[in-house]
Amino acid sequence: MSLDAILIADTGTDTFSGSSPLRLEIDGREALVQVVANCLENDGHIVHPIKGDQEMSWKSAPRFNGIFLLNYLKGKRFDVELINSFYEERGNFSRLLRENPLALIVSTTFIMSKKILGDLTAELRESAPGTPIIVGGPFVYASYLLRKRSNEPDYDTDSAKDDFLFLSVDQEPPADLYIVSRRGEQTLCEALRRVKQGRSFRDLPNSATFDGNRYTFTNRIDDVSGSGETPIDWSSLPDRVFQTGVGTMQASNGCPYKCAFCNFVKDRRLAFVKPLDQIVNEMRDAANRGVRYVRFVDDNFRLGSDDLGAVSERLADEQIPIRWMSFIRASTLKGVDAEVLRRAGCIEVQLGLESADPQVLRNMNKRADPGMYVEVVQKLLGAGINCSSCFVVGFPGETGESVRRTIDFIKTVESFGHEGVFSWSIYPFLLAPLSPVYEVESRKRYGLSGYMRNWKHDTMDSDQAMEHVIRAFTELEGSGPIHSGDNIEMLLALRPDQRREFAKCRHRLSKVAMQGRLDRQSLVEGFRDILEPGG
Repeated sequence: MSLDAILIADTGTDTFSGSSPLRLEIDGREALVQVVANCLENDGHIVHPIKGDQEMSWKSAPRFNGIFLLNYLKGKRFDVELINSFYEERGNFSRLLRENPLALIVSTTFIMSKKILGDLTAELRESAPGTPIIVGGPFVYASYLLRKRSNEPDYDTDSAKDDFLFLSVDQEPPADLYIVSRRGEQTLCEALRRVKQGRSFRDLPNSATFDGNRYTFTNRIDDVSGSGETPIDWSSLPDRVFQTGVGTMQASNGCPYKCAFCNFVKDRRLAFVKPLDQIVNEMRDAANRGVRYVRFVDDNFRLGSDDLGAVSERLADEQIPIRWMSFIRASTLKGVDAEVLRRAGCIEVQLGLESADPQVLRNMNKRADPGMYVEVVQKLLGAGINCSSCFVVGFPGETGESVRRTIDFIKTVESFGHEGVFSWSIYPFLLAPLSPVYEVESRKRYGLSGYMRNWKHDTMDSDQAMEHVIRAFTELEGSGPIHSGDNIEMLLALRPDQRREFAKCRHRLSKVAMQGRLDRQSLVEGFRDILEPGG
């Protein structure tokens, strides 16, 4: 029998971070702790295989969108195989093609441009010429929303036509069907049934097709109301989902906040907070399958609910052999006992701090203040919980002085010297369609013009913002950028002071490399005193 479908969760392409491309590399590889250890063991060279690589790291966790859809489709009795990261798993994909899949499914949760989608689907089409390619997810739905707004004379969709679907007919991806929905699982199931029955997609609701000259959209129906949450049956998932030792879970869905730079498409009907008993059961099921670390993928852990203290107490009492991390809004952590949070298994908190300038935070509609940020970060680091924080440079109202406040804030928190490690990723502001700041009223208020990476407003432009990102990167010395591919267990095997010194050394050497002055001997000597026995 043929396989019903191959599901592709991600391509593995990089983010919009301005600081990430500046990170240290060794022989073309990101200088992750396992790569550095390999380098030291082999006199300054990388020798494959690299022990601990692509496992036990936050980056190695399978994408939750793939897990969710795999679980959902298997629950509907479809025979589906999962590709987590396409470009890293081409060999596995080729093997699965030999099982003659009836369809190829692409989720666009982590796809952010038409070109990325086009390159992927072109390779799929070449590999499987007669197999229908079905595409759905957030990027498709965002493209549909932009198409709807293209009739508004003052809303700029023309700039987006090369990046989003449905706005032009040039260089369109070779997909056979687009599922246009905020919650498209039911439509996807019907599409797969039609493929199996040899029926047309022509009248499939909430979908679109492209014939080479124009897009055709079918009628819209409400497939969101009453859709509810779909529990993940971790015990039934295939072994390969757990092979890296790191899992992804969801404790809630949605975000009640309206940050002005955020272009995530939200629907309150899809918001939910998972019952604590269910979270405990899922974590136990995952632990029984060999998962040792869990990354919660919530936009805002449990929607920022005020029961984080009680949740921490419960998880601490359960003593589940799993350590975890999540994005948690800083204000949610104000009244939480960080020691209890640590006993609950939390080893890292991701914080969307964005800026340390009060006016920029107000412009962003962040509802936060830098003083509270310092208090929260110090409390977490003091409890031995790592803080990985994201900052945005260049939002309207940003000046050189406001950037200086953000840099000084990072210098303050990186100097605490606590057991936890502070890291960061610094993004230049993106003027993204569908975000509140993209609206005509905001453009007028700030003298804002442009699109995505290229923009200017009354106090800064995109080139200046990137200069400030590089300035921050080169000026900071007591911390370093986020490296989500680091093997967690190798880091935890180090003393707290060694972890801090490793992060500082890696960042210091990255700046030497930027100047073209890093030789192999300096690289080895820099890390040897920290990582080798007796360091």
